[in-house]
Amino acid sequence: MKGLLTMAAALALTASFAGAASARGAMSKEDQIKTATSALPAALRDGATVIAYDSKGLPQVLRQGNNNIFCANLSTAESFSVTCRGEPLRAALDFQQKAKAEGKDQKAIAAEMDAAYASGKLTRAPAGSMMYGRSGKTQAEARSMWVVLMPNVKGEDLGLPTKRMNASSPWMMRSGTPGAHIMMPQTASMDDMPPPPPKPM
Repeated sequence: MKGLLTMAAALALTASFAGAASARGAMSKEDQIKTATSALPAALRDGATVIAYDSKGLPQVLRQGNNNIFCANLSTAESFSVTCRGEPLRAALDFQQKAKAEGKDQKAIAAEMDAAYASGKLTRAPAGSMMYGRSGKTQAEARSMWVVLMPNVKGEDLGLPTKRMNASSPWMMRSGTPGAHIMMPQTASMDDMPPPPPKPM
């Protein structure tokens, strides 16, 4: 009975992933790009690479960029989620999405990723690598979060709290571990970000 329940849960997860991939595929290419890059400040969107993961968790490039950032729409039938990250984080997300499409749960995926890092199959991104995300139950309700990877750094060494204080203050999650990172909630719309100043002639 337990085996049947586990199989049913895996099939449900796979079906949800496939359904979300199908829904994204129904969007125009332009809308897919606009949605995926919405996690970024406006000034960074035009230069970002945009990828979409198919029902098998394999990446498909929708647009090749030039600013070392890639974006993907990871929304499911239950929630909205888009992410943009520095290119050194691409292999890890590809690995994660393939495992997710195979029906593995988050605990199993995390264990496999830890093993991949330990074996050298995956390489951890350098300190300071950025992740930009927008997530919520729906796109209209989604909130933005910026994340700065700081492996093995302790929050107290940087003067940061290690627990969330409020809805807008930065804090260090997983302080002192290989997965340590600074959480930076964004309360303003990314569309409100001013454009970069013109380059000197």
